[in-house]
Amino acid sequence: MQRITYYEREQIEHYLRTGKKKRWIARRLKRDHSVIIREIKNHAGEHLPYTAKVAQEITDRKKKNANKRKIDKHEDLKKHVIEKLKADWSPEQIAGRLETEPPVNLLGVTLSHESIYNFVYNHAEKSEELYNHLRY
Repeated sequence: MQRITYYEREQIEHYLRTGKKKRWIARRLKRDHSVIIREIKNHAGEHLPYTAKVAQEITDRKKKNANKRKIDKHEDLKKHVIEKLKADWSPEQIAGRLETEPPVNLLGVTLSHESIYNFVYNHAEKSEELYNHLRY
């Protein structure tokens, strides 16, 4: 299934402003009506009407963060993990403490020990050599 293009978003905006029904718009764009309804619902504000520009910006932002690991999305989490690894904490300790005694800036953020191992071996900056801090 193809994603909605910016051109289609402009058409949706235009048709909504001219008072057309969502099912009519869907037929006109050769899309299922549920796709159009979901597009409008996900990209219109509570008090703001649907606009193509805002919808595209939201989509681009979501696409940019898609397929990124939690540790890469959250800079404070990354700093915390690196700091604790350098203090010779095990990934199990780091993950456990995040859950039971999280720092103020990481309330509600969790991370599995497997993710920490994956980060150390595959994604951490090689210059830091974090794997040297892991237990044997």
